[in-house]
Amino acid sequence: MNAVVPSVQQSNTPAFPCSRLSLFFLSGTGNTLRVAHWLAEQARRRGLIAAIRDVETARSTPMPKPERGELLGVLMPTHAFTAPWPVIRFVLRAPLGRGAAAFVLATRGALKFGRVQVPGLEGTGLYLIALLLALKGWRVRGVMAVDMPSNWTACHSGLAPWKVTDIIGRARPKVDSFFGVLLSGRLRFGLGSFIGLALGVLLVPVSLGYLILGRFYLARLFFANERCTGCGICAEHCPFGVLKMRGKPPRPYWTWACESCMRCMSFCPERAIEAGHSWAVLLFYLAHLPLMAWLFGALTHIAGFVTPTNPWTLFWTKYSLQLLALAAAYAGFWWLIRAPFCNRLFAWTTFTRWYRRYHEPGTTLAELVEKRKTQEEYNRSAGVLEC
Repeated sequence: MNAVVPSVQQSNTPAFPCSRLSLFFLSGTGNTLRVAHWLAEQARRRGLIAAIRDVETARSTPMPKPERGELLGVLMPTHAFTAPWPVIRFVLRAPLGRGAAAFVLATRGALKFGRVQVPGLEGTGLYLIALLLALKGWRVRGVMAVDMPSNWTACHSGLAPWKVTDIIGRARPKVDSFFGVLLSGRLRFGLGSFIGLALGVLLVPVSLGYLILGRFYLARLFFANERCTGCGICAEHCPFGVLKMRGKPPRPYWTWACESCMRCMSFCPERAIEAGHSWAVLLFYLAHLPLMAWLFGALTHIAGFVTPTNPWTLFWTKYSLQLLALAAAYAGFWWLIRAPFCNRLFAWTTFTRWYRRYHEPGTTLAELVEKRKTQEEYNRSAGVLEC
């Protein structure tokens, strides 16, 4: 049963002067898209016009300037206790708000151990995006973190179906209540969001490490096992368009801009996508020791490079070389696993071979990639009016 704020339940006309809801979301496996649908349904019940767009589409079709009576919602998953880089980039490119209203909602990965649900942690994500919106002239009316089933199947197995159903069932009333509060004219900044922010501040080194280097490292863990047929579904439906099919026969190759959204792993019909755990150990060793030392030596002997003494210059030099080392190591790995023996060796020494995959049970791959076709058709199929 959907929980609705009493003051809003009495009338379809919102107390907050809003006539249009514009939702921009980022979703790899459907959790955040599902929440966007919930909000759109609530908006329709109150006579509002609602539109759903993903942040990656907004890169090619810029977000229009806000109109009078518009309420903007930025919906995102949580990555490393903060906002994902594509969402940060989207907000930085968004037009000036000129006093228009906005809210931020983050889905965070929850787990269940038996009957006990362990919540995720959004960290600095909510207030980072809220701050950026405020600096661009938007009036942020509320923030919220909602627990959805954890989809990080590179790290752990997908949850059992009954656990997924239970977590999603608990999330829906909270989202409905949050939206009802916004439309009633009140602000919504709960104690839980401030607790999440405080914990996120403590974890800022982890978040920064992820944004600067960690996400590039995680992107280099994926590979296709011997079950891969070269169909190209993973590359065609990558939300960021960064997964490429290379070689003959073609095999997926993960490039720098991969955000580890888990869509390729979750929707592969052959369960061919793995995140190599044995390879992760080897990659860490190669990228930090032999390749780094070789690159430093090559620069010294070929270009007369002198190790800088300035700490910041040294940091950025090492950072650039480490990215080169990651790229070189992964390129070698990708060619290595084309040999059947090497492919089986890495595939059988990763836990993801036995992990259950996860994607939001009510979301299909076609829904997630409909942005590549016609956004208007997608919104109509979901019962949402296009602005």
